Amino acid sequence: MVFEKPSLNMRSKILIYRDYGCADVSSLYGELASYFREKGISVDFTDAAEIKNGVLNRDVKAFFLGGGAGTPYMRKLAGEGNDHIRGYVRNGGVYFGICAGAYYACRDIVFEHDVPALRIENGCGLNLAEGRAVGTLYKEYGLLPYALTSFSAKVVQIRFRGGETYPALYHGGPFFDDTDGEVLAVYDLPEPKAAVITKMFGRGKVILSGVHFEDGAQTLARGLHDLRCDIRAARKNADDMAAGEPRRRELFARMMKLI
Repeated sequence: MVFEKPSLNMRSKILIYRDYGCADVSSLYGELASYFREKGISVDFTDAAEIKNGVLNRDVKAFFLGGGAGTPYMRKLAGEGNDHIRGYVRNGGVYFGICAGAYYACRDIVFEHDVPALRIENGCGLNLAEGRAVGTLYKEYGLLPYALTSFSAKVVQIRFRGGETYPALYHGGPFFDDTDGEVLAVYDLPEPKAAVITKMFGRGKVILSGVHFEDGAQTLARGLHDLRCDIRAARKNADDMAAGEPRRRELFARMMKLI
């Protein structure tokens, strides 16, 4: 398999993975499009078929794999798809994994080890980062084990090395254990755990985040309605994010500067 060698000055596109297993990535798209539009960089979606056909080429500045479920990602990308992603990053591209996309990039995954019905302990074969992606932090944050409800989500604080803290939505993401990456931020807990890491892979870069820094107050408020079984938890998350939205926007910009 031959991969093109990229020219960094030609990178004018951001691609977001949208395929089987993905959560709603509309907020990620909106935030990225708003941030990069004035920089002359376009934002678009891609899928497993396009990746296998070589869409991750010298035009792509960064590839985002966001929230969802790693097992479906593996079913679509294992083998040839993973090879293309690795080749793209090795030759100078940027892989940005958020939540499930961060789990997916790590050599080993440990998900809900103490919840048999949810337990996953394997790797997905992408292996952009050594060490383990471990989740969830439901006990540390007083949540329920992972589910597609706000009972397992919370607006939390992450802390960077300089001491700056920012709010971000946590919903089942990993912390990074025994990693070969540089720890940029930790979950601001009594026993801090790595929340954001970065590393070089060949000539490219890997950025992994356990939190959803792309989900702002409007996103969290959009789905509020009284028929939700988790309405109180969902409303609290929306209110907490609204109170910290200016800082959340600063966090988004800080994360984009890593690319």
